[in-house]
Formats: sequence, C-alpha cells, structure tokens
Amino acid sequence: MNEPEIQLTDALRSLAAELDELGNEAEEHVPEIPDFRLTDVLGRGGMGTVYLAQQLSLGREVALKVVNCSVDGIVDEARTVAQLHHPHIVQVYAAGTAQDQSWFAMELMRGKTANHSPFASTEDVARLGVQIAEALAYAHRCGVIHRDVKPSNIFIGENGMAKLGDFGLANSTGDGGTRRYMAPEMLDGCKAPEASDQYALGVTLQELAHKGKQLEQLETTKTSCSMLSKLFPNSDFEAICAKATAQDPSRRYESMDAMLDDLRRFLANKPVAANPPSLFRRFRLFARRNPLAASGIVAASLLLAAFVAALAIGYIRTSRALAATEREAASAAQSLAMVVTTINVENQDKRDAEITRALTVAEHLAERFPENAEIADAVEELKAARDAHARFLERRGSAMRLQHRFHPAPRREQ
Repeated sequence: MNEPEIQLTDALRSLAAELDELGNEAEEHVPEIPDFRLTDVLGRGGMGTVYLAQQLSLGREVALKVVNCSVDGIVDEARTVAQLHHPHIVQVYAAGTAQDQSWFAMELMRGKTANHSPFASTEDVARLGVQIAEALAYAHRCGVIHRDVKPSNIFIGENGMAKLGDFGLANSTGDGGTRRYMAPEMLDGCKAPEASDQYALGVTLQELAHKGKQLEQLETTKTSCSMLSKLFPNSDFEAICAKATAQDPSRRYESMDAMLDDLRRFLANKPVAANPPSLFRRFRLFARRNPLAASGIVAASLLLAAFVAALAIGYIRTSRALAATEREAASAAQSLAMVVTTINVENQDKRDAEITRALTVAEHLAERFPENAEIADAVEELKAARDAHARFLERRGSAMRLQHRFHPAPRREQ
C-alpha cells in the first residue's frame, strides 16, 4: 500500500480512538475466579473489564482484567510478560480462564493514567518518555513487543514513577492495539515489529506535550533564563517525535535504545540525532545548560561588537583625516616647488638657502606619505632646482675667476 493510502487524518484517528474506548455498557456477570474475590469495577474498555480484586492466598489487592471472551494463547502470553521484571513495567501475577472468559491479575496501580495527568512542560513529558522508553527497550531485548502503547496504558504513581501496563496482551486478545496509536504498517495488516512500539510512543508523547503546551508557556515566564528560551526556541523534542512516527519504519530510530538516548540527550540539553547539530544549535543548547555563562558570553559579545564598531568609526574618521592631511601636504609640496623657483631670482645666494629649506620640508612630507605621487614629483622638482642652482653658482664662480685673471684689480699706491 502506498504511503498516502495508509495515512489517517486527525479526525479519523480521533474517531478510531473513541470507537476503541467504547465499552460494553450492558450489565455484566461478575465471573468467579479461584483465589480472587472481585469487588469494585476499576474500568471498562473494548477489551474487557478491570476489577479491583483481593488475592486470597497472598492477602493482597490486585487489578484483575477479565477479557470479554476466552482467547487462545493469552495464558502463555501472560506468563511471558510475567517474566519481565522492570521498575517501569506493571507486573503480571497470574492468568487463566474461567467461565469461558480469559483473565489475568496484575499489579494494582493507585495513581492516574497519563491521559488524566497534567504536564507542566515539554521536559516533563520527555521525562515520562524516558521511563516508558526504558521499559520498552528492556522488553524488546527480552523479545516482547507491547503492541498497544497509549496514554491510558501508562500509570503514574504519586511519586511520579511511570509504569506501562497491558504489556504484550493486545495481540493475544486479537484487539491488535488502539488505532489512533497504531503504526501504518500495522494498519496495513502487517505483523507488529519493534518499530511499531516506537511509533506509538512518539504519538503518545506528541499528544501529551500538546495538552501541556499552555501550561508550559505559563511556566517559562517564571524561569530565570526565559529570555534565552525565547531567543533560542527548542525544536529537538518535536524532531524526536517526528523521527519516531515516520511513516516508513526504516526512517525511524534503529532501536528503542536509540530513541531513549535521544530523549536523555534532550533533557541534558545536548544535540540529538534526530536534529543534526549546527553551530547555532550547539550554542543554543550550551545556553540552556549554562544560562549564566551564556548570558555572560552574549554580553561580552555585545561589548566586543560595540568596541569594534567604535574602532571602525574611529578608523574611518582617522582615515579621512589622514587623507585630508595628505592632500594638504601634497598641495603644500607642490606650492613649495612652484614658489621656490620664482622667489629671489635677483638674490641668488638667498635662493640657495630657500631651496634647501623647501627640499627638506618636501622630503619630510615624502617620508610621511611615501606613496603620494604629487609629493614625490614636488621633491624631484626641488632637487632639479637645487642641482640647476648649483650649476649656476659653479658657472658664475668660474666666470669670476677668469675675469680676475685677465683683468686684475689695480694696485693701490702706498
């Protein structure tokens, strides 16, 4: 069957759930079961009726479920489940048939079921998920599949410890599980694989988290790191549930242990396999693990950004000032080169000193702005003027010496 054909809308799933929960409202004959005295009715469902019973031989109260008809194999199935000893699995004590009806006695749970328990946050739902995933992972290692994981089969004691009941009995009774929580491959008539329990747990956690969403929003406003929670919203829990409830079983977790590991990592604010890590997510999770340190990092980052911005503004202003100074220096150097060639033409001796001073100033500017072509040109012009003036002075000296040689000055008489 193609994937679109096995998908159920929420409305159909809700209707299926209501049909599964319909009990037999007619008057039921209370069966007589050896060693048990049945007293009150604890609940009724499509599978049968659960009684509060007293086990006479051991003097203890138990929950005794009477299935509507006699089912082959339920006793063997119950004996198999009775071998499961785990703190999060409701213990099965005994099973049998009486008056053409199958029955099994199990540990009496005094608390509420998960569908009648409030959850203040997504983390509370995830903590419940860890307990149930531990139970399922243990059962899978023992070769037992639950086949009917749902909120009404999860019992929560007054101490907050959760236990999973009706373990492995859905298949034996022919009920096949509750349609709302059934994996697509089970709806298609295939035998329930371990991945079907994973699917049912994912749907259960999604449902419980949705019910507790409003409480979670109220709770977040009271926490000291609520600003960080708003800044870095968490989608890891949704990713875990989405992976567990993938339509294709091959795209779910490879085992219940892998799903359990991701739930634990979510509660520890570590990256989960269902949501590939990124630099942003790693910092978000670090912020959740260390809100004070993360706040300090954010504050330091803001201060660093402000400091860098101030440096950038200062650099821009300084660069502009340097550019303006360089332009002024180039203009001054050019002016020196132009003026020094025209001043004191009559007094050549003073001109030599002025050229030297102008060249000194221009060379100083060239050292300050070595890549400015205009200043470099001015220095070259001044050097050329200095060399030309030196040649002029040399020629003038030679001429004066020749004149003195051929026209000696008259001697003075004593």
